[in-house]
Amino acid sequence: MTNHPYWSKAIQYQQQQQGQQQQRQQSQPAKQGRQQPRDDFGHEWLGKDVEIERVKGQVAEEIRGKILDISKYWFKLFVNNQVVYLNKAFILSIKPVEIERGALGGANDGRRQ
Repeated sequence: MTNHPYWSKAIQYQQQQQGQQQQRQQSQPAKQGRQQPRDDFGHEWLGKDVEIERVKGQVAEEIRGKILDISKYWFKLFVNNQVVYLNKAFILSIKPVEIERGALGGANDGRRQ
């Protein structure tokens, strides 16, 4: 049966496919070693009082508050006794600020006087 030309070609094809499959498997670890995702420095701001400048339409708006949590696309802020979620795509800048203690727990809105 192995002397038949059909079987010899089938075996050659099978060996060729196995060789190509092995080459693909060897090249896959190189793909897995991709660059690490960029660091957005969010960990530096976690738990700190900040002033965030964001885009609202065509106007830049400043928000003062404390960063409670950070995800890939969002900041969770505590502003004027409310929790606010802000999409990172609309942030222009973040600056550290000293917010008076009344801003986080009292009637003060966080602005310096």
